[in-house]
Amino acid sequence: MKYDITFLTPTLKLSGGNLVMIKYAEYFAQNGYNVCIVAPNDKKQEYFINGVLYKTFKRKIERKIELIFFQLIYLKDFYETIPQTNILMPIFTPLIIHSIYAKIKYKIDKIILLSQDSNQMYWFGWYINMILKFKFLTNKIDKIIVISDPLAKFIQINTNRYPDRVKNGIDDEFFYQNKEKIEKDYILFSGSNKKGLKYFIEAIKIVVKKYPNIKIKIISEEKVHLNHSNIEIYKYIQNRKTLASFYKNALIYVSQSLGDTFGLPPLEAMACGTATILTDTLGSSEYAVNMFNSIVVPMRSPKKTAIAIIELIENTELRLKLEKNGIKTAQNYHWETSFKKMENILFN
Repeated sequence: MKYDITFLTPTLKLSGGNLVMIKYAEYFAQNGYNVCIVAPNDKKQEYFINGVLYKTFKRKIERKIELIFFQLIYLKDFYETIPQTNILMPIFTPLIIHSIYAKIKYKIDKIILLSQDSNQMYWFGWYINMILKFKFLTNKIDKIIVISDPLAKFIQINTNRYPDRVKNGIDDEFFYQNKEKIEKDYILFSGSNKKGLKYFIEAIKIVVKKYPNIKIKIISEEKVHLNHSNIEIYKYIQNRKTLASFYKNALIYVSQSLGDTFGLPPLEAMACGTATILTDTLGSSEYAVNMFNSIVVPMRSPKKTAIAIIELIENTELRLKLEKNGIKTAQNYHWETSFKKMENILFN
């Protein structure tokens, strides 16, 4: 079988980048396209999509070391696992190397990079920047698709190419429905240390000195070191309706991301009608306007985050303003719009 589209991902674990891939893979499979996902075989595969083939190979070593060695240790494994396909879509910039090798071997029609990373990304940003500046690599890609306007500017500066823009969407479950009064009574955070968990913890330590009874909910796979009587810890919540209820019942949602190219969780919180605090990342500038639909704080600034949390606890007028404008902002991002645009770029 020759597949219509094959996605390449560096991991099968559920992450922000993979969530976007999953949405497109599911849409294309449901609409009659033959879809494949190629990745190293992680110990725990956290999602499954009906109608999509998974082709995996054995991961040899820990992923961080892979990046240090420029992914070359998986070059042969990756391209030998890739099936015959019309479109090969890596969702992680370093995988364009593997895609180019596969294109030569299998005579693949198109390589289309779904760009979701930048030089601002946590510990591998320098590597992303370096690859993009190698024109002999990026010139072999047929198209580059980006998920936000700020990322489009970053790609253009580094590659001298004008990417197509297909912005991320929000699941219908997240959009605010004014059907019942919700008792918002806790501060919510979701994410790992890569998403600034430790900075959120430091901010909360400041907040509880003034509000010792404030409720905190944290969604994270990490160990949380916070001695507070009103804290609840949850592992990753895969069910989107359940996650939406967490957002909708939060008084404040706090993001402390250390580098996003879009940042879906803060926008999802806005869609749910929750006042949002988020860091000044490349991706957040796509939709966040300070003191209009959110409070934007610098990265790695727990003191300023704490000040923002206290401001929203005490200033009901500001909090309601952010809720109202956040809902309006989120209305501009629907997956159905993204699906149609992506399909048109890829297959028309």
